Amino acid sequence: MKKFVLAIIVAGLYFTSCIFGPSRSVKETRILARVDGKAVTTDELDSLVRELGITITDTTDTESLKLALLDSLIDLKLIEIRRDSIAIELGNDRDFVEKRNSEVANTVFRLMFDHEISAKIKIDSTQIDSFYKENPDKFVLPEQIKASHILVKVPKPDTAGVSSEKVKMKIVQENEEEALQRAEAILVKAKAGEDWDSLVVKYSQDNSNNQKGGDLGYFGHGRMVAEFDSAAFAADVGEIVGPIRTKFGYHIIRVEDHKQESIQELNDSLRNNIKGMLFRDKEKERADQFVDSLKALAKYTFNDEALAQPDSLLDPGLWVMVVNDIDTVFEKRVQELFPKYMRFKKITEPTTEAKREMLMEIAVTYLLRAAGKELGYYDTPEAKKVFDDFTYRQAELEVGRMMRDLEYQPTEEEIEKYYNEHFEELYKEKRPLQVQHIIFEDSAFAAIIRDSIVAGADFKEMALRYYPGEPEIREVAYDLGYISEQDMGPDFFNRVNELEVGEISTPIKTKWGYHITKLVNRRADKKLNQVKPGIRRHLVELADAKVKKLLLDKWRNSALISIDQKWLKKYRFPEDIQSVRITPEG
Repeated sequence: MKKFVLAIIVAGLYFTSCIFGPSRSVKETRILARVDGKAVTTDELDSLVRELGITITDTTDTESLKLALLDSLIDLKLIEIRRDSIAIELGNDRDFVEKRNSEVANTVFRLMFDHEISAKIKIDSTQIDSFYKENPDKFVLPEQIKASHILVKVPKPDTAGVSSEKVKMKIVQENEEEALQRAEAILVKAKAGEDWDSLVVKYSQDNSNNQKGGDLGYFGHGRMVAEFDSAAFAADVGEIVGPIRTKFGYHIIRVEDHKQESIQELNDSLRNNIKGMLFRDKEKERADQFVDSLKALAKYTFNDEALAQPDSLLDPGLWVMVVNDIDTVFEKRVQELFPKYMRFKKITEPTTEAKREMLMEIAVTYLLRAAGKELGYYDTPEAKKVFDDFTYRQAELEVGRMMRDLEYQPTEEEIEKYYNEHFEELYKEKRPLQVQHIIFEDSAFAAIIRDSIVAGADFKEMALRYYPGEPEIREVAYDLGYISEQDMGPDFFNRVNELEVGEISTPIKTKWGYHITKLVNRRADKKLNQVKPGIRRHLVELADAKVKKLLLDKWRNSALISIDQKWLKKYRFPEDIQSVRITPEG
């Protein structure tokens, strides 16, 4: 029971978003304990029980279980209190505040853009029609043809071992003429009316489409290589032309359709495309106007004395610009961004004016933040949620770091010691031998069957024929699977262990009779190198657990904790986790 309780406590300490969620219980919520004023409720206990997958039976020590679970919830409250404390302290961390402000600002900017820009744009049919009529060049469908082809490749010349350039040229020329003759013969067949698809399948060496009639689909000028393009566009619909030589070989081309240049029809699809384009253009126009209006009213105060000096000589915490007498930009931002700005703008000298220009671009963010505050977007549920989530995520990370031994790294000696101390328990293969067997009453007959198997007879077939019992029993009983010494006794195990994988034993005597066995497979003990990463992780986890326990004990000793014994005694576990009904207590 102690091990069970300990497992519950350890499991309960892990962060989980489900624990403090709404309970499915319809019972009245009661406060079971308080930790520095924070309540631990029956709903939370119900949730923890379900989270851990606990089932209550008539043998469960419910009182001990209640105490163990409540203890885990108290630890969670201690962690929650520390998290809340750190969340408040983070407000004094300038770097964190900047990151949080940036995260919240992104949400505010999106909300502001949606409501102040996008929501105020309307694109109607008249605007779409006008744009279509006034910009016909944007909707030109280029001239296109639909064609298919048969490709005859020119074989690569085999000139290995040929030193004479004249002979090499002759081989190349012969290959060229051979390919051309084949292409011309195919052209004759095609023009004579032979089935085009059959010719493609039989002769075309373009594997990408020779099973599709050589279909190339529709294409415009410039899509194909120049020689192919010229011949195809010059041909009439239905005409077969060739052979056309390109870098790929010789082509026989059939033109199936020819579409002249035209203006795209204003259908529903094009209307939607135009509407989207006009909408995006309007968004950009209104957004630019919005930002320009903020810039026009902005006030910038620069620390020119600081801007005139080399950044390497300045304290990162020195102010360099104040926007609208409210928002301050510090030297750290200049040190981070100005080198990139110089490269982007191709500035060779770090002048005060260049720094001013960069800072004014940075100031747009502060202007938009101020506008967001004035318009109330920082007070929206979305912005508040981002603020809280970002803060608590960081606070939880900080608590997590506090509860770990960040400096500990197991040594090779510690890992080897753990391996040796736990070898029998964890790393020694408990059932190393996979064995099949046949039992006989007579050792002589067993030896005869063994000889047959060694000579080539199938072990399973012999087992199904000679294993004692009914056929359905033989099918299962002959295969022992993986066994340990305890399963079949030491004599049997040791004899089988002497075999090589696949080897058949001589008859082995046991209390059941005489066995001939086959060693099917052997599983080895786990070597240190195989398990070293897992041991290292486990030792780190143990070290972390010690730090966590010390920290929780410290927090617990300094906290004001009260438990309502009356309601704890009356607490009933949720009925849906009980395999038998528990009689209410008290």
